[in-house]
Amino acid sequence: SFHECPNRILVVPQLVAVSHPQKVNSATNKMLTFALVSAVALAPAVQHSPLAFRPVAPARSPIPTAELRLDQKIAGTVAGGAVLGNLLFPFLIVLNKLGLYDPPPLNTFTYIANNAMDAARASGEVSKWLATKYSQDVWSDLLSQYYSEGSSTDFLTRAGGVCDLHAAWCDGVIIP
Repeated sequence: SFHECPNRILVVPQLVAVSHPQKVNSATNKMLTFALVSAVALAPAVQHSPLAFRPVAPARSPIPTAELRLDQKIAGTVAGGAVLGNLLFPFLIVLNKLGLYDPPPLNTFTYIANNAMDAARASGEVSKWLATKYSQDVWSDLLSQYYSEGSSTDFLTRAGGVCDLHAAWCDGVIIP
């Protein structure tokens, strides 16, 4: 039950009748024959059609390229900043242990700034809504003075210094 066509070998639908005689009827045989003959007749035309072999777009590579979208760049920047922020303090601690970096006395400045905030709140100089901002500004000023004085806390204890002008700020604070 094989019929040869030029460059083609066809399987005739009668094979279905041999393998599954209970499923065969004349309409099925006619449909299978028509489908097979149509496929063989149209095969050369389809093979040379420009639609038959359209180029397929290459799959996107998981490897990053220079053509990143803006949202990918922003996400990468945020993630990189988060990683750097988490690794910065351990790195500074290692540098301090090696003697390569001497950090400012941040805790001392925080205690002084908190005392300054409490004194300003008690005197009514600052409202409760702006007290934290006031404390942050004092802390920032102390840090700026520390570096402008050559990384020294002398500006706190000398005559006319911070503790001399604002005794309540330095009350109970151990200054290194």
